[in-house]
Amino acid sequence: MAVVDELGLVVEGQYLTVFIPATYKAFVFQVISRLNRGYEVFDYGLIPLSTGDTLASLDTGSVTVPEDGVVPARSMTPLGSGIQFPLDGAYDETDMWYIPPESDYANRLFHEKTKVTPAFLKLGVEIPSGVEQSFFQTKVSGGIDKDFGFRRGEIELVHFPGIHYRLRVANDTNLNVYTYVRFIYAEYVVRIPKDASLICNILRRKIPSYWLSMPIQKCEEEIRRAFEKAYGFEGFPITATEEEIEEILKKAKI
Repeated sequence: MAVVDELGLVVEGQYLTVFIPATYKAFVFQVISRLNRGYEVFDYGLIPLSTGDTLASLDTGSVTVPEDGVVPARSMTPLGSGIQFPLDGAYDETDMWYIPPESDYANRLFHEKTKVTPAFLKLGVEIPSGVEQSFFQTKVSGGIDKDFGFRRGEIELVHFPGIHYRLRVANDTNLNVYTYVRFIYAEYVVRIPKDASLICNILRRKIPSYWLSMPIQKCEEEIRRAFEKAYGFEGFPITATEEEIEEILKKAKI
């Protein structure tokens, strides 16, 4: 049976492995349910920039947003002022992907692909808010204002409970551009398998699983706290033995 469907989202009963480069650890989840099965496309609309908002210039100074949803020429969202996506009725109406770690939502994961039009826009992500996560040799900071450390047009993420993310956008052309955002997403109900041998074999890639490497090259204390609150541990070392995994599983909360 396929691990993912035609949208690249994990099928019920299959495994999702989320790797954290900063810690050399991974979380292994089994997808129990997909709550939005059949409704995976979310046409969000304009990037939530409002007329009069101030962006940073890719050259010097600042730039004013001329119209809702427009990214001006040679502009970018400054670090610490990245974009969150509001949604009326969501747990946090200012950030539709946020769920708390200390609640019935701790066994939920949002796996989403943000697709931005026009596709030439540079994209980056702050995890958590205000923290750049792109580096060369873990020393030189990258990002949407640099020559490396960004994506164009699409970015794929898993949203962990208890962490606010922010999307950064840059337009390195000489044109003001109208924008549109579409999400392809799954709202998973997950569990951490309690079989150390199974987890060990998934980490060794002997058992099929969908692997996603998160853009986390710096593991802030806020991230560590969120992992501990939601799951009871910070992930499985990818070289862990079965015995080591068994000890970690004693802490697992879901």
